[in-house]
Amino acid sequence: MPSKWRGICASLLIALGVTQLYSFTSAVIGYFTAEENSFVFVWNYWMLLLFGLGLFIVGFIFMRKENFRVISIVLVACFVLFQGFSVYYYQLRILAKLEYAQPFEWSGTLLCIAGVLVLIALLVGPKFQAKEVTTDQAWKTKWRYAAGLFSLLGAVTSIYAAVTIFKQLHSDNIKEGYLFTTSLDGYFACFMAVVFLLVAVLAWRKVSYLLIGILMGAAFILLTNYLSVTSWIDFAKENLAITFGSNERKVFGMQFLMGASAFISSIFAYIAKK
Repeated sequence: MPSKWRGICASLLIALGVTQLYSFTSAVIGYFTAEENSFVFVWNYWMLLLFGLGLFIVGFIFMRKENFRVISIVLVACFVLFQGFSVYYYQLRILAKLEYAQPFEWSGTLLCIAGVLVLIALLVGPKFQAKEVTTDQAWKTKWRYAAGLFSLLGAVTSIYAAVTIFKQLHSDNIKEGYLFTTSLDGYFACFMAVVFLLVAVLAWRKVSYLLIGILMGAAFILLTNYLSVTSWIDFAKENLAITFGSNERKVFGMQFLMGASAFISSIFAYIAKK
């Protein structure tokens, strides 16, 4: 398998691992902040942790050792089966019994599709032949700079989002209170600001596949969160007559900008690594 193709596959493994670690962290915070006996920590939350650590570690090692390809294939295949089972058991099976239609949570389905695509990339990777590196690599510079520019935009947005979230969470203004946004969103915005700044700085020379993978995973988290929350907002407005403060809507918009910036920046960084 060509080293560049292996690097892309490895970074995608890391991206999948980041999504699982985020979901596990969200579950842990939900367990400790929920009222007593109102949150059940089911077995598949531990599976999120195992897959998160496994995908991240195997992806990191796979960047350097091609003999981890078989292990990567087996791990991703198990991940796809787990996501497919979770979508059926915790969504399709339950939604079919409800008398009214609730918004469908797309993150699990999209993760299953993403896992299948990564699995295909791992299987067909050896069929590609490594090409000779041309002496003129100057064209990569503009793609690195473009990745750095979008990362800088994402960093500014992340910092502003974190300030907005924590300011409101510690405010007594009930009118602008949050219904979906939690402290995890604020901490994740801080984490994203650091990642964005690292990519923006390193883009002047060379961006690692590790950072690209983290950035791609974060893009998936932010964009699917935005899709999920906006669906629940529409559902709540139509069925529960719940209104939302403009402040929280602004946070959703900033999360979308962060996710879009992370996705575009990671794509440009992949191109620069070609």
